[in-house]
Amino acid sequence: MKKFIGILTICFLLLLTSCSQNSSTQINSIEIIKDEVLIEELEVLVNDEFTLNTQINDNLKTTLVWESSNPNIILVDNNGNVKVLNKGQAVITVSVKDAPYLNDSVFINASTKVEQIGVGSGLSKDDPIFLGNEGEDEPIEVYFIEMQHIYADSIFIKKGNVEVLIDAGFEYDGNYVNKVLTQYCADDRLDLFMVSHSDGDHVDGIANALSTVDDISLMIDYGGQGTGNVLATRNKYIPKGMIYHSAYDCINHLNGATDVYYLTEDFYFEVLNTGNYITSEKTSASNPHSLAVIFYYKNFSFFTAGDITTATEAQLLKNEDLPEVTLYKASHHGSHGSNSQELLDTLNPKAVAISAARANQYQVAPTGPQEGKTYNLNGASGHPAAAAIERIYKAPNISQNLNVYWNAVNGTMKFTSYGKNDFTFTGSTTMKGYYDLSITGGVAVWNKELQDFENKVTGEENFKLHETKVFQFRNYIQYLPNWAKEEYFPEYNG
Repeated sequence: MKKFIGILTICFLLLLTSCSQNSSTQINSIEIIKDEVLIEELEVLVNDEFTLNTQINDNLKTTLVWESSNPNIILVDNNGNVKVLNKGQAVITVSVKDAPYLNDSVFINASTKVEQIGVGSGLSKDDPIFLGNEGEDEPIEVYFIEMQHIYADSIFIKKGNVEVLIDAGFEYDGNYVNKVLTQYCADDRLDLFMVSHSDGDHVDGIANALSTVDDISLMIDYGGQGTGNVLATRNKYIPKGMIYHSAYDCINHLNGATDVYYLTEDFYFEVLNTGNYITSEKTSASNPHSLAVIFYYKNFSFFTAGDITTATEAQLLKNEDLPEVTLYKASHHGSHGSNSQELLDTLNPKAVAISAARANQYQVAPTGPQEGKTYNLNGASGHPAAAAIERIYKAPNISQNLNVYWNAVNGTMKFTSYGKNDFTFTGSTTMKGYYDLSITGGVAVWNKELQDFENKVTGEENFKLHETKVFQFRNYIQYLPNWAKEEYFPEYNG
């Protein structure tokens, strides 16, 4: 019995000792702090230097040991002084020399500062237009800006600190385009400005759009002598160092131009040979002479060709061995006179973006809702044309994924990719929108309290076209592949 009691006593004493040690560990703790704030993770830039400190129990009077898991990325000395040497990740750990179980660590992610240090020729990936760090971890974002008039175009592309603008809509559209540039161009510089052709719905807004842009690195347009806003843009920015080339010079490698330009090492574009670009003695370029290009970012690709016509598309197919693309801008706002089946089948896009707002009347300036102003409230007429929609849904990839999007329901549309042959889509609330007149027997009902018509369709910002009400208003169901009719519209009898 005495032996048993003795064993119990020893176990009790050991338990007390263990509890005492655990209590000591909890009391005598250590935490890493920076600028008097406890930290567990830290985002830093290459070449940063700073000091980490510790928050430690006053009873601990001992030496601290600082270590970095990757000294080639993050270097730390015995006083907690840190130097960021290279891009990457590392863990810094601090411990008490005589009690190494007392320790703390912080995860550090080091990136290169987004910064432009110059403008290159763009002729090779080793000398791109953007010199410096554009933010190589950032995705490419393609914005189809919602326009206000009957039809207009403006496309904005952003890859980190690299920004591209293609066209600028009508004059009043240019003001909204400028808001987009002001929001996203922190350095007030466009790395590339393109003008597809000389029609007013593409060029009249240029002056307003560029009103706060200090510099343009590269401009490529439809060519010729130029007039109005296009000529004014050349004259304003070329003396400031802007590189300028016409589409004709690009495909013929004239006057120092080429058909492929690198914006960064892995973000570039190709000017395509339509066989229809205007020469230097001409002044304007209508739809058939539109600039056609493909943008590439790693495995992501985007085809856009202004208001190119089916006749010019046929020439393009003869002149170029076109690849399949991720994203396709429906030419001429989804017109029946563009978007040939052969071109759609060849490019076989994974998504189609239709740049056309709900149509209002020609020669009528855009306004907010007004009583009595009922033209096309339900969006049942105008672009995109039924013939183009039919061809779009026959394209192999589209016939399977139904990835068709339209400004009239999706507002300003954004397609995002991290360089894969895929995308994510985000729409916005439309500035114009459309109304479900079927609820009121086809009659527009003005609500004085709302100062708007009743039954405005909302909540379709991120819908595919076939998921929207206007798709049915226009009887586009007939153009869906049979499997989609059965799945989404089983009641449809054609």
